[in-house]
Amino acid sequence: MCRPCQSHLNQSGGILADTVVPISYSPRSSQHHHNLRTYKDAMTSSRQARWNLLALLLLFLNDHLDCIAARVGAAPTHLAAVPSTRGRTGLHPLAALVGDRLDRPWISSTVNPRYSQGDREFHSDWFTPNLLNLRHPMHVLILEDTWTTGARAQSLAHALKTSGADTVATVVLGRHVGLGSNYAPAKRLLTAIASPVFDTTRCILDEPSKRRT
Repeated sequence: MCRPCQSHLNQSGGILADTVVPISYSPRSSQHHHNLRTYKDAMTSSRQARWNLLALLLLFLNDHLDCIAARVGAAPTHLAAVPSTRGRTGLHPLAALVGDRLDRPWISSTVNPRYSQGDREFHSDWFTPNLLNLRHPMHVLILEDTWTTGARAQSLAHALKTSGADTVATVVLGRHVGLGSNYAPAKRLLTAIASPVFDTTRCILDEPSKRRT
């Protein structure tokens, strides 16, 4: 377990997402990383970037939502997006992009302004989910665009579970990998994914023997 994840686990008392499923790595030099950085910026957003991300997410969920349900023990009944901590109002761009395509209600959350947008630590009171009048049982699927340390996604997962959600799974479009890092595991990873054969039929929840080569 990486150091940020261990820190989040300790601070949360073990109450975090039941599973975290990244769809792809996102090295800084990749087109995928560029799409994730620009799709929600009103000044630089690209329609093609938005459609690329939406297509990837929907294709992956079509193939692997059952994998996630099997891991947590139930199919998702609700959706959530990690709220913006940059003062952006309205729907999160990812929630707006997905809309009602997954045929499940969205859970909104309010943000504690005490924490800055650049905060990379877990905070149990960062988000307050609006769960009034929602039906139970509640199995929430968090959709997140980019995972760096996971602090915000895990803070939301913690808030959802302590507010009454039965299970929480998180699907991430891009697991960020920095370039020029002196961190040896990152260097090995960047080498390993330098020429990837990307296959949406593969899922990190698959047993190794069932993965396609």
